This record gives sequence, structure tokens and C-alpha cells, in this order.
Amino acid sequence: MRIKLIFTIIIAILLVFLIVFTNANNSNKTSRNVVLVIPDGMGVPIVSAFDYYKSEYKNQGYSSFSEFDGSFLVRTRSLDYVVTDSAAAATAFATGQRVPNYQVGILKDNKRVPTIMDISKSKGKSTGIVVQCSLTHATPAAFYSYSISRQDDNLIAQQLLYSNIDLAIGGGKKYFLPFLEKFKQNQYHIILSEDELYNSIKQKKDYQKLIAFTAEKHPTKYSKRKVNLKDSSEYAISLLSKNPKGFFLMIEASQIDWYGHENNINDQLDEMQDLDDLLSWLVNYQKSNPNTLVFVVSDHDCGGLSLIDYKASQFDPNFKVNYASNNHTADH
Repeated sequence: MRIKLIFTIIIAILLVFLIVFTNANNSNKTSRNVVLVIPDGMGVPIVSAFDYYKSEYKNQGYSSFSEFDGSFLVRTRSLDYVVTDSAAAATAFATGQRVPNYQVGILKDNKRVPTIMDISKSKGKSTGIVVQCSLTHATPAAFYSYSISRQDDNLIAQQLLYSNIDLAIGGGKKYFLPFLEKFKQNQYHIILSEDELYNSIKQKKDYQKLIAFTAEKHPTKYSKRKVNLKDSSEYAISLLSKNPKGFFLMIEASQIDWYGHENNINDQLDEMQDLDDLLSWLVNYQKSNPNTLVFVVSDHDCGGLSLIDYKASQFDPNFKVNYASNNHTADH
């Protein structure tokens, strides 16, 4: 019964997307857009911690989540384990179907099951991915590829050639080097470094199709980045929104998860700041573009964070916390 409920919730999310796309064809408005933000590894505790951190320590009010119209909990699990990994969770978000942990995408009758990216493209929309990890990492890979192993970076990179994606910004250049000429033949403009992307953003360069690499493998942590999540996402939307039929953009705040694995509360809060800056901009963008739906859906918790400083009068970097695990948890 519980599994059916989980599956129903995931399908409901996909149906919201489909309803948006269907209504776009029957609307007098010129576009209909969906922005799906996936904060990887963001459980409820780190949201609470960041709210305290931002409002009490930085004295900047609550996080941008307070500006959203509503909130809900999504129970995610894979086909084979109670505690999901990012590959299975992202595949569920992208396709509406459950798969085993470590698998990205799904095959049926020897064909890749269409993702929300494919559905968007079939309706004439532009599509994009912006991540703070390798473009071959589990979450982005689930939206354009199929592999029984999320670690098969070379196979996953090759499949981007045959995807329905107009724009991709993230790390992983080393995996795509053998295919760059083919990408260029497919009319993609290629950006090879974070510095080059930074300059393109500042100069507002216009591209029809773009792949921008921000690192050989994974981008650096928030405090060392030259291009943050808001900057790359704002740039992506400026390019994708030129399509009068609208766009679908998946954005992953990738590294909240990584510092949950490391039980590193300070770097987790930094990554939450990167996410919060993005969400603040998206909230304002949506107000100016009410035909845009912004969805924020975390895939799982990571670390099992608890805030335990019972006698502290306010939250600051010295606040006592406890992590229950160095891995994902089902506390989500």
C-alpha cells in the first residue's frame, strides 16, 4: 500500500507538468514554462537549519521557501531499497517509473522510456539542464540517458548527443571530449571553462544550442565558484525563453548532498545559500512571468542531520548538530 502511495505521488508530480504543457496549447498566452529544481540530498533538517542560520545569524529573514505558494513532503524510494539513491529518485521524477538504485533511465521494449524532457520537446519547447556536478552525474543523466550503472560516465556522455536537450551547463568535460566535434556538427556551441562561461554571461552572448563545461569533473564548492547557480540558471532561462512555445529547465543544487555525506554543516549551509539565491531570483522571475511554474523537489535526505543544541539562544556556526549517517536516509 505504501509503495502504491509513493508511486502515486511521483505520478502526480509528472501529471502537473503534463497539465501545464497541455494547457499551453489551449491558452492565449505565448508560452508556458516549467522550472524543476532538485536540491540533491536536501532533507527537512537542513532546510530548518538554513532558515535559522539566515534569519538569526545573518539577520536576513527566512529562506526563499517562505515565498512559495505551498509545500509538501515527497516519499521517495527505489524499486529495490527503502533508502533511494539519486539515480533512482531522478529517474522517477523524469519518467514517473521506479527503478533499482544506481540505474538511470529505463528501457521498455528495448527503447528508452520518454522523459519529461522528451515530452517537452515533442510539444516544441526548448529544454535545458543546469547542475553543480558533472553532466553525467546521476540526477542530470536520468533526464537524457539510460544506463544500468550511474557510474558509466562515458556511455552517459555519449547519449547526450542523441538527447532532446538544447542547453546543458555543468561539469564533466573530461567525459565529453571524444564527442565534441559531433556536438559541434549538431549545432551546439561549446564552452570549455567556468571563466569562458562567466564571460559569456557578462557579455550576454546568445546561442541557439549550448553546452557549457564548468569543470573537468565536478565544479568546486560554493565559496570557490566564479559562476553560482543563480547566474548559470538566469543565463539558461534568458536563452531558453526565446522560444515562444516555452521551455522546460531542470536545475540541480548538486552539492548539498555531498556535504551531507561528509557531515559538514558549514559547507552544507553554503550550498543552501547557493540554492536560496537561485530561488529568490526564480520567485521574482515567476512574478514577472506568471505562465512559469517553479517546482522544487528534493530527492532524498543525506546525513540524517539533527539540531541538538538545546540551550543555545540562537543558531550560529557553533550550534551543536548531530549527523546519524554518512549516507542517504529515508528521513525526507
